[in-house]
Amino acid sequence: MSDQAVAPQRRPLLRFIAGLVIVAVLLAAGLLVVLGLVDGVLFRPTRPNATEASPFVLEIRPNQSLRSVSRALANEGLARSAIILEIYGRSMSLDSRLQAGRYLVSPAMAPAEILEKIANGDAVFDVVTVTIPEGWSLNDIENYFESIGLFSKERFAEAAVMQPAYRDFVLVQDLEDDTILDGYLFPDTYRLFEDSTPESVVRRMLANFDRRLTPELRAEIAGSGKTLHEVLTLASIVQGEATDAGEMRDVAGVFTNRLRDGIRLESDATVNYVLGTSKRQPTFADTEVEHPYNTYENHGLPPGPIGNPGIEAIEASLNPSVHDFFFFLHPLGQPIVLSRTFAEHLENKARYLD
Repeated sequence: MSDQAVAPQRRPLLRFIAGLVIVAVLLAAGLLVVLGLVDGVLFRPTRPNATEASPFVLEIRPNQSLRSVSRALANEGLARSAIILEIYGRSMSLDSRLQAGRYLVSPAMAPAEILEKIANGDAVFDVVTVTIPEGWSLNDIENYFESIGLFSKERFAEAAVMQPAYRDFVLVQDLEDDTILDGYLFPDTYRLFEDSTPESVVRRMLANFDRRLTPELRAEIAGSGKTLHEVLTLASIVQGEATDAGEMRDVAGVFTNRLRDGIRLESDATVNYVLGTSKRQPTFADTEVEHPYNTYENHGLPPGPIGNPGIEAIEASLNPSVHDFFFFLHPLGQPIVLSRTFAEHLENKARYLD
């Protein structure tokens, strides 16, 4: 076969190879463009001229997501692309390391640098971590905040009553002004800034409670025939009387039976709330104190919650145990003891407490 016959057969192969080379060059060029774009978005400041980029404080809230932080940086002009910044943060496992705080930032800083700063907790103001246990009353919270030097008792007491500043929260819209917000200050661990105001802390607690009241729980409350205030009032008493979550439904069942039959609740927790005490067994004189919250003297639920219950106490109050007991007591180190009659209750007291 002649060389002239072979040449035409090689031309398609050569064109194919040439095409591959062109595609490779274009891909390489595209990759360089993408790398340059990413570099510009992540590692170059949005405004490199420091004289035009004054630093300012950016606040990152507790549990704020990487997506939310990335968008916040873009909205503040600190990042060109929230999406690319979010992808970078996830690839570097920064999404689980973001820390609440107030950060001194500037458009003269690269977005990746700012995100690393937040992940490292390099805040300009200290964050105070406070834990409010389930069942604590407003008085307990006031004393605690004063003991750690955050707010005076009087200052927080002024903030923790219903006022126009909290009307945007649906869960408290039915409360009259100056109603004590016991029951609505959700017990949890909070990270607060040292310069937080009492009002901002109350809003944090209300917002937390608003999130914890799931649509399912709201529907259950709506179908219970009780108002949220009534549910929280009973739940706060259950929280104050039960020694652990396992007995909450039994305790709620006792109080539900008493409310149904028009029997006074006679809750020691309400007496302690009135007197500001924490006695395991209030005295006879204690139970005779005249006060609307004393359920030894008054029928039905007290005017409002005696503390701030957790979700388990709320759920127990909505779903009490169905039984025929009207009394209970707590022997030290032993399970709850339930009684059907007062005579049986006295026998159990003599057996377990005297």
